[in-house]
Amino acid sequence: MTVMLHLKGLKKTYSGKPALRGLNLEVRENEILALLGPTGAGKSSTLLATAGLVKLDAGRVHLAGTDVTGAEPASRDLAIVFEGFNLLPVLNVRDNIAFALRSPAFREDEAEIARRVGHTAELLRISHLLDRDVETLSGGERQRVAIARALVRRPRMFLLDEPLSALDLKLREGLRAELRHIYRQQHSTMLYATHDYHGAIAIAHRIAVIDGGVIHQTGTIDEIFARPADMTVGRLIGSPSMAFLRGHVTEGAVSIEGSPQKISPESFGRVEAAGGELVVGAWPEDIELVSPEAEGANAGTVYAVDNRGLDRAVQVNCAAGSFRKVIPRELDLRQDDRVGFRLPPGKIFLFDAATGRRISQLEDGRG
Repeated sequence: MTVMLHLKGLKKTYSGKPALRGLNLEVRENEILALLGPTGAGKSSTLLATAGLVKLDAGRVHLAGTDVTGAEPASRDLAIVFEGFNLLPVLNVRDNIAFALRSPAFREDEAEIARRVGHTAELLRISHLLDRDVETLSGGERQRVAIARALVRRPRMFLLDEPLSALDLKLREGLRAELRHIYRQQHSTMLYATHDYHGAIAIAHRIAVIDGGVIHQTGTIDEIFARPADMTVGRLIGSPSMAFLRGHVTEGAVSIEGSPQKISPESFGRVEAAGGELVVGAWPEDIELVSPEAEGANAGTVYAVDNRGLDRAVQVNCAAGSFRKVIPRELDLRQDDRVGFRLPPGKIFLFDAATGRRISQLEDGRG
């Protein structure tokens, strides 16, 4: 598959604080890749470096096989959408969308501009706003206009920097659907930076997990669930995220602190360089809640219960740590209730407590 964007060893420091630490990333042609990470992870710096809007300390940027590291931003043929809209208040909606098409670099005749603006406005369902002043628009309407202004130019690639994070839940869901609709029509290439896990899996073909200025893992959501590279990935993927419990290996079997449950090596495979403390990880969906009196059950206590409409999320505390899990409403658990749980044989991961790196490896490639 053709690679549209290849970032190699990007390094960038602001006032002595590293933002990118040798970041490597590939975005394939005609895919949506979500760059998922918390605030300060390096998402915006990655997009700015791709667009040529910041000067790198080290590393190379390749677009469609061409090294553009030293190229001017205007020559890269990229469109970027920021969280803050960046609309021009002196222009109405129509002219904001058409702005790039009237620039010297991308000049089009007025008939073509009108056709493109009209088509893009229809895609984003803002045709009725074209003659409005942008300062009269709601936040959701402004974001649609900002996206339309980028889409109308049909660049080789779109860079979307937290474009929906300032919007309420309903608007975010609606605009995610619009972006997917636009992708289906145009088969654009998009790098979509977000801290929102649900937004990432809703829109992207693949996810790149970023934190500390480096990419920890890239893959489809199924690939990441099956083989999380490290604890950072486990913390940022899933809702709730991965359960991490302090554990150890005794006579070849894994157990967690204060637990009678012993998990055989067949469940986690060989362990690479398992020195020092271990952390046992499991996706909450795979953890079984049982009666505290059940044979071999690990003892826990319900610390908190969060109502979520048709289901609830509980936090269970135990001697080895804590985890959150979604449960059906009919499972009547309340704060301070005693509860038992079992870790899923064949579906646990072992991590080095010091480095966070996954150190278990099943021969079939799952662990």
